[in-house]
Amino acid sequence: MDVLQRAWFDKWIKGIDNRIDQYAPVTSHQQGGKWVQSRAFPRAGQEYRRLYLTSTRSRTSPTAVRDGSLSAASPVKTAKWTVRPGITTLCSGDANRDQAGLFSPFDFCSGDNRIAERGALTFTSPRVGRATSITGAINVHVRTQVDAKDGFYAAVVSDVAPNGTSTVLTTGSMTVSIRNQIDRAASKYAPNGDVVDPIYRLDAFHRDTVKPGSKQFLDIGMFGTDALLNPGHRLRVSVYAFNAPHAVSFGPISHDSQLKPEHVLIDPREPSWVQVPSDRPIG
Repeated sequence: MDVLQRAWFDKWIKGIDNRIDQYAPVTSHQQGGKWVQSRAFPRAGQEYRRLYLTSTRSRTSPTAVRDGSLSAASPVKTAKWTVRPGITTLCSGDANRDQAGLFSPFDFCSGDNRIAERGALTFTSPRVGRATSITGAINVHVRTQVDAKDGFYAAVVSDVAPNGTSTVLTTGSMTVSIRNQIDRAASKYAPNGDVVDPIYRLDAFHRDTVKPGSKQFLDIGMFGTDALLNPGHRLRVSVYAFNAPHAVSFGPISHDSQLKPEHVLIDPREPSWVQVPSDRPIG
């Protein structure tokens, strides 16, 4: 990014003819790829597709709390998986970014999310056979159950290399008690009606707490991303009850959630999924 900034100032302040005024409207670094120029973001040719969260073992995440799969087909078995608030995310790419690169010398934290995933439920796709572009907002639509009046969930989407390295692509978080504050007009949707970029009002004074043990869907929106899954790589969604220091619940929510264990429900009748914009099917 500093190169683009310098080129802009060279052109418009110093008068150097570096042709930056001929760049496309969007210049982005495609994670897993290179710098690319596009007419729009998301780029043309991206199609939203559901990948369902299933309890089938992917056998790619043996140290996670539970190891599941992402599939183009809806799950066939029911399951209730539990995740607890923890501190494994202190060793993660998210933590490194939030601390302005403090942990960059420790590549096992900043460059590989597997330590953080020891505190997560992971769902991993099959390998992609061809380079696959992912451009735009991602939404994790997940069926949840909490044991208190409130709860807090965080999700991380990552690129899993053939050697197992898990590189964070984008993240998001969601509080159970503001699930009904979605701004329908501002949010964006896939052609099938699924929300893909949920926008919330975030009104802490009008939270909708729940009865302990109740079940509800959450839409956890991710930051928009531009990534390239290279051949042999996989896509992974990790679900946490905490993503410290990047995403944690604050006073009233922590009080109402009591930091109790939380659950993700896998159910063929009410499936959970992630909506991913890609130029070809994944899984």
